[in-house]
Amino acid sequence: MADRAKERKTAEELAAMIHEDLSKVDGCPKRGVTVRVYGIPWRSMLMFGVEAGPVRNKAELQRFCDIITERLQRLYDVA
Repeated sequence: MADRAKERKTAEELAAMIHEDLSKVDGCPKRGVTVRVYGIPWRSMLMFGVEAGPVRNKAELQRFCDIITERLQRLYDVA
């Protein structure tokens, strides 16, 4: 079975997709959370700003971010 070509998305689109999925996780702050997509092959970085306040489940959110990123890396390349 031939590999299917990956769809291309901008870094901003991919970051928005990751952020949207993370925002559904219980305990994810409503503000102050930034996702940045960078590099080729692309990666993501999860950051918490001052507006996020104290985030008790940072490690859990980072694991979810990594899982979401791995899933999206199989489907999308950065345009």
